[in-house]
Amino acid sequence: MMRRVLVAAALAITSSLVAAACSGSPEAAPATGAATPAAAHPSPPAPDRGTAASSGFTVAGDNPVLPNGSQDSYAQAAGASCDSATFAADQRLGNEIAAGFSVGGLPASADLLRHFLAGRGTAVSYPAGSRISRLAAASAAFTAVNQRVQAAVTRQLRAGRSQVQLTAAQLPAVPFDSAGGDLYWGFRGTQGLTVTGAGHRADGNYTGSLSYVIRDSYGFPAGDTLGGFGAPMRYLQTACGAPQHPGGAHWFPDAITVTVPFRAAG
Repeated sequence: MMRRVLVAAALAITSSLVAAACSGSPEAAPATGAATPAAAHPSPPAPDRGTAASSGFTVAGDNPVLPNGSQDSYAQAAGASCDSATFAADQRLGNEIAAGFSVGGLPASADLLRHFLAGRGTAVSYPAGSRISRLAAASAAFTAVNQRVQAAVTRQLRAGRSQVQLTAAQLPAVPFDSAGGDLYWGFRGTQGLTVTGAGHRADGNYTGSLSYVIRDSYGFPAGDTLGGFGAPMRYLQTACGAPQHPGGAHWFPDAITVTVPFRAAG
């Protein structure tokens, strides 16, 4: 893509952002007392179904991130080499875009792009309760996935299972393609999901919490245009990729953790 088109795209993104101003434990034993001889104590009345003694449950499942084009690294194309002038121009463009994200109030997008440009390749994780975690929890994409997962957990609990195991097929990736803001520019279509949880049954209801780790690979696959700067970022990732090329960029794993309550009628 021509340099002037890339610069125009960068300025357009930055301008729009500024105008807006505006990431199985063992089964628990039922909490009942030890049995005592009938002669020692009179038998208590049978408990109501709604006040039955509570019992614990756990939830676990993983849909891992598989190898993909976002994880391409140094010199993917045959005979690829890093042109110093192109390298410098693309690095400058990347830093301009990151600065635009910062000014536009998209700190996660700015941090992720800068981490990519630095070429360290180390993982970045946003914990539950962080700003990007709250944005993810409030998104329509996460709400839809959470409803689907909670329904799958509820079905297993009602079937009598205390150790709920979710399959990869029951854990869809959370797509932030339409979310806008930090979720779009920093994550877009995520690539994996891990869910864990625990709780108990009491008074006819299951209550507890579920923790979602939304997983992704931050990188630029072939054909990723992304507002005009996908192609030059891929050049930095591949033809000039770190650590083989000093100062080159590198993909890295990233994740957002979201913890939500779980409640279902027994």
